[in-house]
This record gives sequence, structure tokens and C-alpha cells, in this order.
Amino acid sequence: YQGCVKTPSQWEHICDSKCKGTRQSPVNIDTDKAIFDSSLTNFTFSNFSYPHSISHLVNTGHTVKCVLENNVVTVKGGGLRYEYASTELHFHWGNTTYPGSEHSVNQNRHLMEMHLVSLRKGLTVQNAVEDPEGIAVLGFFIDVGYSNNIKLKLTGTSDKETPEAWKNLTSHLVKITNISTNITMNRVVSISDLLNGVNLSKFYRYNGSLTTPTCDEAVVWTVFQEPISVSKDLVRIKDFILSMFLFSLFLNAEGFCNL
Repeated sequence: YQGCVKTPSQWEHICDSKCKGTRQSPVNIDTDKAIFDSSLTNFTFSNFSYPHSISHLVNTGHTVKCVLENNVVTVKGGGLRYEYASTELHFHWGNTTYPGSEHSVNQNRHLMEMHLVSLRKGLTVQNAVEDPEGIAVLGFFIDVGYSNNIKLKLTGTSDKETPEAWKNLTSHLVKITNISTNITMNRVVSISDLLNGVNLSKFYRYNGSLTTPTCDEAVVWTVFQEPISVSKDLVRIKDFILSMFLFSLFLNAEGFCNL
């Protein structure tokens, strides 16, 4: 939140803000205090493998937003009491010296965090933010390691190859480096491929809020334990993050940070 006038400590003074509530996000996850809950069964995901689930990409000035096709991807199970229709993916990052995941685990942050945002079926956005379970957000940490070629030389082992979906996604980022620009997604990208084999049965759950004003306490949060691993070979995403960070510093001098 560097460069912000309206920093989180001041958000409670914003008109109609819920930022002084008791269920604010993000949080630090203390694994020693986490309690096993047998009701948190496996999720049921619909169309996670659909290759054209992303409609278009938008540079909001704060993040990259991947807008999903309407009512294509859905999420239920996993202890959720309702079925949710996924509306977007977006990303949170830091700068070259500070990791940018919103959530932390035992006070440790990851390089990035990806959010899959879903609305409870049958609710409008306005209705959803007024319902304690109106929104379900799936949070995925993202880490970047050595390229497989370098890691193989150093350790004799290699990670899973970065899937083609990430290459297809990041190839579009250079086309939306100007704020408010958007581009139609015409490459094959499925959500399941972006997740790159992450274990979807191990996750943390809590009831929280939107992470920026008006901080509505309407979110059922799921934060997955295993991070997505992408390769440093994807230099496009690194360069784009740096350029976006400079843009957001300028914008956030008079506004909110990291929406």
C-alpha cells in the first residue's frame, strides 16, 4: 500500500465503509491455530477445463482483471452452502523487494496471489455484498522459481513445466500496458491449466470481507495451501508486473491501492 493517501488505517472513515468491521480481510493464517473441519469436503468445479472461459483482459490501473464468460464457470462444495458463478480472475503483487500476496501464512507472504471471484447464484452484485455468504473467493498463491533448465543443472531435478495456458495469458499482457485498456482473449486458457496441478483438497477457510473499500463482510474465503508454480522463463509477467506497479504508484497517490 505504498504511496496511498487513503491507507488502510484510514479506510474506516470513508463514507459507507465497513472497514472497521470484525471480519476484515486479508488475514495472516496461523497454522498452529487452524482447526480441522470435516465439513470442508472436496469442491465441485464446473467448466474449469473449458478452454475459452476468459472473455477479455482489463488493465484497471491496479491489477490485471480476467473477465470470465457469464455463467460458464461455477463452484460448489468444499463446505460452501451455495453454488457460485465465477465472474473474474485478478492478481495481487508487490514490487521487486516486497512479496505481494494479500494473505500470509505464519507471517510469510508469497510473490503473488490470484483470486477467483464468484457470486452466489441468483444474486446481483448489490445483493451479494449485503449477504455474509454472497461472494466466494478462491485464493491461490503464486511463486516463481528457476527455469527447469537451470534447476535441473543445480539440483538434478525439475518442476512441472509451466503450462501453455500461462504462456498464452502472459502473451496478451504486453497489449494492455495502458490503464483502462482491454483486449479480447483469443488464446486457449482454462482455469484448470492455470492452476497447474495444485492440490485443490487442501485449503484454509474463513469468513471475511472484500479487501478494499467498502470492505463489505460478504466473502467466504478459501485460501489454498499449495502455491501455483510458474517459471522465470515467463519474463513477460515479470516485466508487466513492474510496469503496472509504476502505474499504480501514480494512481494511488490520490486513491485506493491494490483493488
